Amino acid sequence: MLELLPLASIAVNAGWTQAALAVGTVTPFLFHRTVVSRWAKRELPPLSPIPNSSDQPMPFITLVLPTWNESLIIEGKLNGIEAQEYPRDRLEIIIIDAASDDNTMQLVRGWMESHRDGDLADRIKIIIEEERKGKSFSINRAFAAATKEAEVLMMSDVDCRLTPGSLMHVGRRFLDSKIGALTGRQVLLNPDQNQKTEEEATYRDTFTLFRIGESVADSTPIFHGECAAYRRTALAGHKLIEGANADDSQMAVAVRRNGARAIYDPELVFKELAPPDSAAQNIQKVRRAQGLVRHFWRNRDIWFKPRYGKFGWTMGAQGWMHIVAPWLMVLGILAGVSSVVTAIPEYGLLQLISFSTGVPMLLSVLMWTDLIVLALLISASLRLPIPLSGVALTFFVYMLVLLRAQVLILRGRSLHRWQQVSAVREALAELERRE
Repeated sequence: MLELLPLASIAVNAGWTQAALAVGTVTPFLFHRTVVSRWAKRELPPLSPIPNSSDQPMPFITLVLPTWNESLIIEGKLNGIEAQEYPRDRLEIIIIDAASDDNTMQLVRGWMESHRDGDLADRIKIIIEEERKGKSFSINRAFAAATKEAEVLMMSDVDCRLTPGSLMHVGRRFLDSKIGALTGRQVLLNPDQNQKTEEEATYRDTFTLFRIGESVADSTPIFHGECAAYRRTALAGHKLIEGANADDSQMAVAVRRNGARAIYDPELVFKELAPPDSAAQNIQKVRRAQGLVRHFWRNRDIWFKPRYGKFGWTMGAQGWMHIVAPWLMVLGILAGVSSVVTAIPEYGLLQLISFSTGVPMLLSVLMWTDLIVLALLISASLRLPIPLSGVALTFFVYMLVLLRAQVLILRGRSLHRWQQVSAVREALAELERRE
């Protein structure tokens, strides 16, 4: 039996550590992906038909639009809602403004005045906050101010564009008494603009698969706040934690705790622009990641609990991926570096990659694994059409985003006060001007 020298011993021990950490990082993701792929082969409950009798009207919807310095795109948002076909006597719009210091509210009032001959302006209620406290604070206040008739409380971001028929689709879903929360599918308007938007599109493909499978099986714990709706009675006893963000997902899990389903419906489509550069993407992604990290940690009592059925498994798998896996990945990278820097001086690179006699098999396998992963990441960065390279880079980048979000939490820095991505507003305004 080969007696290992000190460097070789360090290399092998670091190699085993790297292998264990890699398994802990990737296996839950791959296993959950396999599980949800199987779940997704089934279908969501069918959409309820439109009532043909006044004795059973469509649900009353209160649609909340949180605003802060949205002068570039607020009129486009209102135009889009006006084009929605939904019974006006069953609809209320609340615009809650977080102390904008531009002319957002002047534009809103101007739009309302110029559309008095329509049937939407009279359905709009305005709330102006004296200071900006964060989106969750605004949502709590707006939902509390909704008319008593409101059965469905919905929110939609100003930079989100609802597709035709969206409100009717929401209303029909909530005719099913088992549905307590609903979100839709994001379609990017600029998926091929550059590498960053391509990464976002790849991430969204996996995101969509997860959300569909989880919803078919039971419920999904991650919602799109850009387009999310909740049955008012299913939110009973719940109030958003205002310093934590992830308000959309907070309410989805609250609904499931109250016994109703929280589902992602891919037929409910809304459109958005992906942040076009690294700076803009970091603003958005790290904030969202921080909210989800807190969200899953706060609800860790559900992780893998049999009494929650498949939703318990989903919460556990997603909690592991969002909180534990990023740390395992970084520790695995450090272990891998330790293994490489001690193995190469001892055995030589050519001997390691050629599986030479006398070289521990583990080290050769790990060396090739590291080289393949590195090649995939570089290929994706260079936008080369190599299979799995896009998925590998997207996974790696998202783990880093989650890690950064947790580091900020540990340092006491909260991103719950929403930071606007100006580049998205400017691009959307330009797109709508051209149209």
